[in-house]
Amino acid sequence: MNDFVSLINGKFSDKISVLDRGLSYGDGFFETMRWVSEKQKNAQFVGVEYWNRHITRIIKTSDALDLRIPPVQVFLEYKNKLIKKALSKGFKNGVIKIIITRGIGKRGYKYEKNIKPTIIFLAFSSQKPYHKKNYFSARFCQTNITTNKLLSGWKHLNRLDSVLARSEWDNPEIYEGILIDKRKNIMEGTMSNVFFVKNDILYTPKIYDCGINGIMREVIIEKAKNFYNSIKIVNIKKSEVKNFSEMFISNSLINLVFINQLENIKFKISKKTKKLYSYLNNFKNREII
Repeated sequence: MNDFVSLINGKFSDKISVLDRGLSYGDGFFETMRWVSEKQKNAQFVGVEYWNRHITRIIKTSDALDLRIPPVQVFLEYKNKLIKKALSKGFKNGVIKIIITRGIGKRGYKYEKNIKPTIIFLAFSSQKPYHKKNYFSARFCQTNITTNKLLSGWKHLNRLDSVLARSEWDNPEIYEGILIDKRKNIMEGTMSNVFFVKNDILYTPKIYDCGINGIMREVIIEKAKNFYNSIKIVNIKKSEVKNFSEMFISNSLINLVFINQLENIKFKISKKTKKLYSYLNNFKNREII
C-alpha cells in the first residue's frame, strides 16, 4: 500500500510537468495540516484541524505572491475527495500538505499573469503519535535564517534554510534546531515556532523580515490570555534565553511540545503551560472541518 495519496488539480495523480515554475524557481507556497478520523461521543468526526485558518493563510499568501488560485469551495471539494480516498485505502489520522505553484510557464523569472496554477493535495497516513513523550532537547543551528521582508511569514517553497539547518545533526535525542537571524535574535525552529515563559508571561519572537507565522502560533497567541498574565511578541536575543524558566515549540502537526533543555540551558514546565497543552490537544478545541 502506498503511504500517500495525491491529487493534482482535482485528479488523482503523482506527476507534474518539468516546466512547472514551482520546480524551476520555487514559485509557490505550501500549507501543512493534520487531518483526523475519530469517534467522539458515538459520532465519527472526519476533517482537518484549523481548516478555516489554513485557508485564510492560503488566500493571504496567494495575494502576497500575486498568485491566482481557485475559489475556496474548490479547496473544500479537493480536501473531501482526498480524505475519502485516503480512508478507502485504510489511512487513519494523518497529514495533508497542500502545495500551490504558479503553474507551467515560460523560461525566465518573469511570470505570466494568467497561467493556471498547479494545486497539489497530498495525504499521508500517520498511524502512530507524532511524539511519544512530552519533553525534548533542542540545539542552536549554525545555519542562519535568510531575511527577506517581502517573504516573511509565508510558507513559500524556498526552504533551504531549514533543509541545511536540520541536516546539521543526527542525534535522535535532539528534537529541534533553533534558528537565529543576522542580528542574533531567535526567530523559530527548523519546523516550528518558539515560545518562552518568565514570571507567568508568555514570550514569542517577533516576525518581521524572516520566519513563518504558524497557525499554531496564531492559536496560542490568541488563547494565551486564558493561561498567562500576558503575552509579549518581542525580539529575543540568543544571549537572553538563559533568563527564561520555560520553553516550548509548536506547529500544526505537533501542537505543542515541551523543551526541557536547549544545549546547556535547562527548563521546567509550569502547571499553566501544561493546561495550555491539554487545551490544544482537546478534540473539541481543534476547529475541525
